[in-house]
Amino acid sequence: DEGCQQDKAVVSTQSTGATLDNMLSLLCLALVAGTATANSLVAIDVGSEFMKIGIVKPGVPIDIVLNTETKRKTPMVVYIKGDERLFGDSALTRGMKSPKNAYAYLLDLVGKTVDNPVVLQYKERFPYHTIEADPVHGTVVFRHDENTFFSVEELLAMQLENAVAMATAHGESPVSKIILGVPLFFNQREREAMLNVAEIAGVQVMQLMNTNAAVALQYAVFRNPTMTEKPMIVLFANVGSQFTTATVVSYSLQKDKNSGDKVPTVQVMGAGYDRTLGGMEMDLRLRDHLAKQFKEKYPKLSDITKNQRAMQKLLKEAKKVKTVLSANSETRAQVETLHEDKDFRTAVTRQDLMTLFEDLYPRFAVPFETAINTAGISKMEIEQVVLFGGGTRVPKIQEEILKVTEQKELHKYVNTDEAAALGAAFMAASTSSGFRTKDIKLKDANTFPFNVAFNKLVLNDEGEVAESKRIDKELYYRNNALPQKKAMTYTKFTDNFHFNVSYGDLSFLSTEQLSEFGVLPLMTVNVKGVQDVFNAHHDKTSKGIKAHIMVDESGVLSVDSVEAIFETKVANKTESGIWDSVSNFFGGNNEDVDGKPGEEKKEGAVKEGEKTANKTEEKTTDNTTKPLNETKEAKKEVIPDKPVIVKEILKIESTVFGIPRLLDTSKGKEKLAALKKIDDDKRATEEARNKLESFVISMKDVMQQDVYKSASTPEEMEKIMKALHDETEWMEEESWGETYVVFNARLAAVEDQCETVRSRVKEMEGRSGSVADLKQAFNLTRQFLAKMANTSEELRYHTIVEIDNLENLMNTTQDWLEKTSDAQSKLAISEDPVLKLADLKTKRQSLERELYYLIRKPIPQWYKDKLADMMKKVKEGEKKEGEKKDTVTDDDLEVKEEDGKKKDDTSVKDEIPVEEAVPKTEEKKEEEKKEEAKKDEEKKEEL
Repeated sequence: DEGCQQDKAVVSTQSTGATLDNMLSLLCLALVAGTATANSLVAIDVGSEFMKIGIVKPGVPIDIVLNTETKRKTPMVVYIKGDERLFGDSALTRGMKSPKNAYAYLLDLVGKTVDNPVVLQYKERFPYHTIEADPVHGTVVFRHDENTFFSVEELLAMQLENAVAMATAHGESPVSKIILGVPLFFNQREREAMLNVAEIAGVQVMQLMNTNAAVALQYAVFRNPTMTEKPMIVLFANVGSQFTTATVVSYSLQKDKNSGDKVPTVQVMGAGYDRTLGGMEMDLRLRDHLAKQFKEKYPKLSDITKNQRAMQKLLKEAKKVKTVLSANSETRAQVETLHEDKDFRTAVTRQDLMTLFEDLYPRFAVPFETAINTAGISKMEIEQVVLFGGGTRVPKIQEEILKVTEQKELHKYVNTDEAAALGAAFMAASTSSGFRTKDIKLKDANTFPFNVAFNKLVLNDEGEVAESKRIDKELYYRNNALPQKKAMTYTKFTDNFHFNVSYGDLSFLSTEQLSEFGVLPLMTVNVKGVQDVFNAHHDKTSKGIKAHIMVDESGVLSVDSVEAIFETKVANKTESGIWDSVSNFFGGNNEDVDGKPGEEKKEGAVKEGEKTANKTEEKTTDNTTKPLNETKEAKKEVIPDKPVIVKEILKIESTVFGIPRLLDTSKGKEKLAALKKIDDDKRATEEARNKLESFVISMKDVMQQDVYKSASTPEEMEKIMKALHDETEWMEEESWGETYVVFNARLAAVEDQCETVRSRVKEMEGRSGSVADLKQAFNLTRQFLAKMANTSEELRYHTIVEIDNLENLMNTTQDWLEKTSDAQSKLAISEDPVLKLADLKTKRQSLERELYYLIRKPIPQWYKDKLADMMKKVKEGEKKEGEKKDTVTDDDLEVKEEDGKKKDDTSVKDEIPVEEAVPKTEEKKEEEKKEEAKKDEEKKEEL
């Protein structure tokens, strides 16, 4: 990973943006698996219309999870009818025929009461759904049928559960934690509702992450911009299905508080939104336009708007037409058998769209102006405008964004559909101890301010309460960095009191946005037990009551704790020189930060030091000129009183306004568990049905083969074919409604019926191979026994008993094979065999086990010693022989000359070879040594 260099991570600056391959290659540089873990981390971008799932696991780059249709995004739809439950594209397709049973566009309904304008608009757009108020919280509940209700949180939890199941299958490992992507404008109630969704689904949430921040982080990772101390300003434009957001982000090097190093930092500076301005509004307007065209073409037919199935078909066609007109000036809308068996075709132009959406286009300027003003920058400081979200593909919307931002061009550096999921997945990896990532810090911002209100007590000269004054103080301002923890200190309260937490100044929101926002007060916090704590610490100085209030990474505010703080001072004492130092070293000066038991320990230590000094003084001799205690007195030094802080945690009780977060999600969990069991049983039943059907069809074909006919008697074949025929009729006429238990039982029965003939064929086809394997074991055993017979006893460490047992086992097995093979040859194919594959395998394994035991038997030490001794003697003998050959004396030369003369006398003209007369050179000796070493190795191998 040290070789991963940033200068290699360069993305093309073309307006078409980075391809998926480029992004994945960059991520290989950005992400390196660290500590090994079996679990995957998942990031889910929960959109209004689609859901995208990012996943990261050790050794694998961040990727997008494919659904069951191998698509990279999944429609946010769940279809429920009877025992059938479908998700994604399957639910969307089935919902075309039965819209009432398909639940979609649910994200905007979480954390809201039924009288919220957003909920009322949903009821108007989808009138086939029956929405009721939760009897406790007043939130959205769908009446599915007469006895069944589903809350919006439960329906979203079903889809979240399905997403985790897809991620588990894709990553081939369990999912431990997830990050949920949510819109930046989600308030406290909506965020808490999403946490409830995750809890009902049974998944652990690392954090909720604003999708705009996730896209900004993804841009930093994949685009890899060069960061300096001077901020680079980028504006991100998001036009989704139901809302539009704009975010101003800076990229710069900022000093880290902990390490002191300058770290690449992504900081959200400002944001704006319109939660009702998106592609869904355009799709519905175009749908209604097509319905109007149909009415004009067929005026005598019944009202098509009352036919929900026909309106769903028109909505699907409207989405298709809008997409086509993003790149073309005109197209045709066509739907077969739309209403009362009438086909529908009409031409639609881009100008028609502009007319339909004429009042929507000016609204796109508002979120961008809000984001720029909140960030406190000018439009000239914006270096890039980056698009994401499907709605940004519409040319007219791009024109409006260019106009409001005063830019020359728009950039498409990120994947409009997957950017948020990939950025959130990188965030999951960077916050996990199991991964090492590029060092990039994200500073997200709080969208809405929070205030704390309380009654301030005004005291008179006598210290009595003269009046109570209402104080409303901003605690977390707009665009406050997340996460953060702050404290409010109350200095005048000595008895129980309360304070209120609510949203701050929301004047930047429009009247419509405020009506959608919900209840502004969040909670009242009652602080109790104050007087008892003050009485218990009456001898100390009060430093006030401190309330710790935090906003976590998910943007959720909570009161962490409330504590009373007191200060006291330890009594004056003296430091007594070296003897007290020794005493302190062995246990003295052990002061508690709260000033409770520490004081007692310290005083005891001082006394113990004095005793030690006195004992030492008693042991001194008369030659000592000055007692030790006098030396100690001379070195006494007064130390000033030391303040000690005492903290007491106070009890708090919170009263939540609006929609409280669910404390008990057990009912929702039970409902999902019951539905999941139905799904699992249904899946198991389908698998069991398919297995039975496949087996029956396969056996009908197999039993017609000649080998199977010859392996069975006519009576047996008749029974088998009748059983297969009966199963076919049962599956066609009576199997509907049966469970997987019944299918598995019938499969076992018909398999048992066919097993006899199938076993005979299997035995016949595999017999020759198994016999050959056994004979091969015989050959190996004979070779081993032959080697043992040719090996002298002194070089053999196998016992005679072991060798005899192996030989007897081989002979016994050979006899069995001969007799059984002879008996098998007398049987017909349709008879049960006596020479079976299982017996052949058992016999072969038994013989091989005994043979391999002897081959792999450990060499005893005595054998190793004998072998080493033999090798030593061989070497010594060869060495002596070599020395004898290498030594040539003058006498040897004379003898050879005399021999030569004798040969001359016999008329033989032979001469003494030069190499015999001349002593060997050093090179020649070296070659002979190598040859000897080679011979030694060969002898070792032979032994």
